[in-house]
Amino acid sequence: MRSSFHVPACNTSSMARRGSPKKAGTKESAAERVDAQLGRYAADGAIPLEVTGRKVMVEGGIPNETVRLALISTGRKDRPRAEVVSVLDPSPERVTPRCTFIDVCGGCEWQHLSQAGQLVQKAAIVRRLLSAQRLPTRIDAVHPMPDPWAYRIRAQIALGPEAGFRMRRSKQIVGLRTCPVAHPSIARLLEELNRLIRLREIPDYRGRALLHAQVAGSSTEPRLQLLLEGVDGLKLAPDAATREVAGRLMLLRGVESVSVQDGNGQIHALTGSEHAWLRLRGKDLALPAGSFFQSNWSLLPALLDRALELADPQPGEVAADIYGGVGLFGLFMADAGAEVTLIEIDPRAVEAAKVTAAAWGLNNIDYVAAPAEEAVARLPRLDLAIVDPPRTGLDETTIAALIERDIPRIVYVSCSPITYARDAAQLVRAGYRIERYELFDFYPQTVHVEGLALFGKTP
Repeated sequence: MRSSFHVPACNTSSMARRGSPKKAGTKESAAERVDAQLGRYAADGAIPLEVTGRKVMVEGGIPNETVRLALISTGRKDRPRAEVVSVLDPSPERVTPRCTFIDVCGGCEWQHLSQAGQLVQKAAIVRRLLSAQRLPTRIDAVHPMPDPWAYRIRAQIALGPEAGFRMRRSKQIVGLRTCPVAHPSIARLLEELNRLIRLREIPDYRGRALLHAQVAGSSTEPRLQLLLEGVDGLKLAPDAATREVAGRLMLLRGVESVSVQDGNGQIHALTGSEHAWLRLRGKDLALPAGSFFQSNWSLLPALLDRALELADPQPGEVAADIYGGVGLFGLFMADAGAEVTLIEIDPRAVEAAKVTAAAWGLNNIDYVAAPAEEAVARLPRLDLAIVDPPRTGLDETTIAALIERDIPRIVYVSCSPITYARDAAQLVRAGYRIERYELFDFYPQTVHVEGLALFGKTP
């Protein structure tokens, strides 16, 4: 579930809405124009097309539409692109983006596509990726968001003369006051940060500082966990100046803690507690600032329930939670009575899992703070494993060790259909069968989708 997706900006620029004609005077107005009918999406959510003898990637289109394109010079021969400047024959799935100035940020590449259309196109992309690996293309279920807006509970906010997100293909900051896909607590934080910058109550970091925001607490009482990080050569420290900024941030509504990451990567709690607590399935999980956690609060309980149902941990079974983070899956498997080993490279996430386990009264978890490729081979005999790798998928050493151990049940949670298909093909060649594969629309308005698979193997 570890996704590199960043929250898109909105209400930020004078550029036109995606799907509407570009206005004279924009950078596209001088570009070469061409009319074309669009084909299907590539895995990145753009549409490959050959025009005037050149291969380009079209942004802002929908399959089967006839559009007028502006061919954009990128300065790189390997990545030419084209943008839709007008739609001559629109798709019935085309809608007006809620973010008026979506083109500037680019985080939400599919806001011009209806929710139903997004689900259809995501499934189609996944099926093509599976087919390319000669895998079954069956998708057993697609789980939509009840409301595909205001769902993201994590954000990286760049701080400079304004607070906001990075522009598409640029490090420049898009100053903004709200965002339609961000949780209301984060949307409110954006407005407050820009007010503080205008009043000079927090400094202009010139884009060389990021404020990581995580919504914790509960759906009825959300709380913000904030982490300041220097980037592009800026080294922050828990000094008086940074503590003054933290103190000012703590006065904002809903902020529970502020930490700073120093130049050596160490995280220091400046105000508030070291851990935030997030309520899920009636239980509280400890979250350390800066550690990975899923960005979609609304659909996470459904994914967790389904993953546990497929894993089916039984009392006394031996299980592993690999790439376990703060123990999301491992803690609940242990709560069901399984003997669990949690493997996670981030020692702070491991410590948080220990804190949660103690709060739940669990003593049937072992913890390994090491890379998965080093730790898997040292595991005891396993009845089941849950793997939740980053977007790069399973490391070659890790997947080889999993196959060698002949684990009867493997549940694979994936945020990248590309690397999932690659890894699934390797597991199938080793004798596993895909017993169930489902999609969860964790990232509406984008091409990204979460996958959940169960692999079985006859003893």
